[in-house]
Amino acid sequence: MNLLFAGYRFKNKIMSRLSPSNTAKGALNKFIRPRRSQLKSWENNAETLGIRFAISNEISAIRWLPLSGDTSAEPKTLLLVHGWESRATQMYGLVPKLLALGYKVIGVDMPAHGHSTGKISHAEAFVQTVLLTQEKLGVFDAVIGHSLGAGASSLALSRGLLTKKLVLISGPSSIENVLRNFSKFVGLNNRATEKFLDHASKMVGKQPAEMDAINSTSDIEVSTLIIHDHHDFEVPISESKRLIPKFVNAELYTTSGLGHRKILKSEKVIEKISDFLR
Repeated sequence: MNLLFAGYRFKNKIMSRLSPSNTAKGALNKFIRPRRSQLKSWENNAETLGIRFAISNEISAIRWLPLSGDTSAEPKTLLLVHGWESRATQMYGLVPKLLALGYKVIGVDMPAHGHSTGKISHAEAFVQTVLLTQEKLGVFDAVIGHSLGAGASSLALSRGLLTKKLVLISGPSSIENVLRNFSKFVGLNNRATEKFLDHASKMVGKQPAEMDAINSTSDIEVSTLIIHDHHDFEVPISESKRLIPKFVNAELYTTSGLGHRKILKSEKVIEKISDFLR
């Protein structure tokens, strides 16, 4: 924890007592503004191998086409949904294997992420963008989501997302848990945390219970592979474990030592996903 953040957290602890509502508003304003980072060299390469196109005036996506071969049939399509403060190209480690399986892969940048415009984003915006992508491009044969992208994908199932196969990697099942963990991380006390949840609900027009995949839909019959690492300290594995009973046809595949982000580049994980999609 650097000194600047330590100071910010200490200030929130004090101000939570003096002005819980205003302190919560300030924390929420920080929470909904994702940081952007420069593309890494391997991401630049991923960009050159794909084709950029627009889902809407605000939302950018990239398309990677399958390897040359039998072109007599339309290739299956797969949607990649990245996580918070990430972007489509950061999931490129999965793409070569997916192309080899014959999938046309679409990676969409969420609002205020990657090549998409805007400064503000949140879980509901992720869900709406997933549904918009389906509306514009049609139903996907498979969807792979990571982190908040996984959480948004599971929530989108109750709003009309249709797919034959679903892969959820390191995702939260409850957005309320995400909000509570963030409020604790930035030093809000219990009273300010409740204000934080209230302000967030009013902003997106959804109550916390509506942003919980456990409550949002009936039993899910989509064939699903849920992947999580035991040493994920950003989204604990308990989030995936509580989701399992909601799925009629799901498998939980666990790893150890990969954490929250390295899991996307693990050869074992990529092979597991390939076997599932194959």
